Order: sequence, then structure tokens, then C-alpha cells
Amino acid sequence: MEQKKNINELDLFRYMNNELSGQEYIEVEEWINASEENRKIAKDYYELSFAVTSLQFIKRSAPQKALENVNKQIKEKQFRKLYLFVQRVAVILLLPLLTLSGFLLLQPREKTPVFYLEARMTPGMIGSTVLPDGTKVWLNSSSYLRYPNLFSGQTREVTLDGEAYFKVTENTKKPFIVHSGNSSVKVLGTEFNMDAYSSNGFIATTLVNGSIQFNYQNEDDTSGSVVIEPNEQIYFDKKTSQTQVSEAYVPKDIAWKNGQIILKETPLSEILWILSKRFNVEFTIKDPAFYKHSFTGVFTNQQIERVLEHFKRSSGIRYKINHELDQDGEITKSQIELY
Repeated sequence: MEQKKNINELDLFRYMNNELSGQEYIEVEEWINASEENRKIAKDYYELSFAVTSLQFIKRSAPQKALENVNKQIKEKQFRKLYLFVQRVAVILLLPLLTLSGFLLLQPREKTPVFYLEARMTPGMIGSTVLPDGTKVWLNSSSYLRYPNLFSGQTREVTLDGEAYFKVTENTKKPFIVHSGNSSVKVLGTEFNMDAYSSNGFIATTLVNGSIQFNYQNEDDTSGSVVIEPNEQIYFDKKTSQTQVSEAYVPKDIAWKNGQIILKETPLSEILWILSKRFNVEFTIKDPAFYKHSFTGVFTNQQIERVLEHFKRSSGIRYKINHELDQDGEITKSQIELY
């Protein structure tokens, strides 16, 4: 088996069990997308995993009768391959074999199968991935991107929950569309940032260059669209379906992908949202008057304490950090009280 990027059998089975970290997950996806041969290998592993899951079910239920039914669905060649493969992998794995956590559409045998892959960033993590058309995507903390291993139709469509920066490969014949809830962004080739966490009541899209069309749907099934130009941001209120286009401060909106936090007279409420994403923390505000404060500063790859000290020096807002620990003493979440 090809050892590109050190992807091996164990990596693929951990991928199917959803046991990889965000960066490991991306590396496996990039390996799958790298060649037709790799996609075929991934497809074979999926079918093997599906067969093993069926066999496990057989073991728990009516063995003989169920085995006859499964054998009708699995070609003899595939079954022999499964038997030899499982013998080899079981020695090193000793883990339950689960089906692919993503979504696999098995096309007719003569066609290339379409994998629906997922890139997920855990809280406090930032990563990137490259889509089949060469489009590069940076994902912010707690973000999720769903996309196929190949764009076979007349459009290139992905689904986002979270924040992402897209550098879209130009293709005038095949528009690139990002879906998020009841809204979408349609482009041909451009760079833009989209903040679209499902837990928030808004979607904010900032255009760096090119042109995008923001499409949205109201609760009464009416729809609308807005086209914005470079250095503009469209803000969409999910509750009211109102849109607002304003001039954007692009460096601030896209700083996160480079490990930066850029503040320019930024309200405290917005800063706390940025920090909660970046550092996986929760804030408690003792005095609502604190929300009247705004701050300016640039922080590059700095710990959160550095930002909080900036608050303290410039406004007198003090802070207290409480860490939640797991059984091994590792920090799982931090609570920060501002007082």
C-alpha cells in the first residue's frame, strides 16, 4: 500500500472510527484526494469495514442464516480480501471496526464513488485543508466543513458550520457555493471569510477580492440576494432576515487564520467572542458596564493572559481564571471571570 504522507492501515481505520485529531483527519483527507488510486483504496476500506460490521452483527444474531444473506451481497473475491486483511489488522488494532463517520455514496461500479468528507476543528484549534479543485480552506476553532472528494456536477458545493477563510480556485463554468443554514455564498474565484456558526444569530461574510453573491431565505420562504465588493462585509441577522453591508477592516476579520488577534476599537462583547473561539474558554462578566469598553491592539501567537493583561492595564478590568481538569489532570475547559 502506498505510504504517501505516512498514511497507513491504522490511520484509515482510526479515520473510519472518528478517532483522529483535526490535523490528522485533514492529512488523511488530503491523501484520499491526492489520486484516483488513493480514492479506490479508501473505497475498498469502507466496503471492508461495512462487511466487518455485518459480520459482527451476524455473530450477535442468527449466525448461519444471516451469514448466507451477507455472502450473497459480498463477492467471493471481496470476502477473501476481507478475511486476509482483518487477520492482519486485528493484530495491531484490537478496536471495534465502525463504518466511515463521514457519508459515502456508492455510485454504480463503473463510476468513481463520491465520498462526503468532514473536516472538523476542535475547540481552540485552527487548521486548513485543500479541496479537490485546489481551493484552500482555513477553518477556525469549533468549525465544520462538509465536502465531496470530487466535484462531479455543474457546481462545487460545500457546507459550513463555523468560520472559514476560502481561497477559491477560479472556474467560471462551475460556481463555488458555500451553504450555511438557509443562506449561501456563490462565487467563481475569489477570497473571502465567512463567520457562520449555527449557534450564533448572525452570519458575517467579508470579501477580500473578487465578487460574491450572498443568498438567503426568509422564514416565509421568500428569498433575497446581495452582491458585495472587495473590502465590504455583509451582516445577516438570522432572526429578522435583515442584511447590512458595510466597509470591512479586512486584516481584523481574517487575522485568526494566521494566529493573530487584531483589535481596532473593538467592543468587549466582540472580543470575548473572538477569545472564546480562539482559546476554548467561557467568560463571566460581573459588571455589565464593562461592555461599554472597546480596545485596540495586535496579538500574534500570544497566550490569553497577555490579552487579559492588556484589558487590565488599559481599563482596570481584572480577571480570574478557573480551569476544569479531567481525570489525568489535563485542562478541558477554562472559565474566566471579569470583575
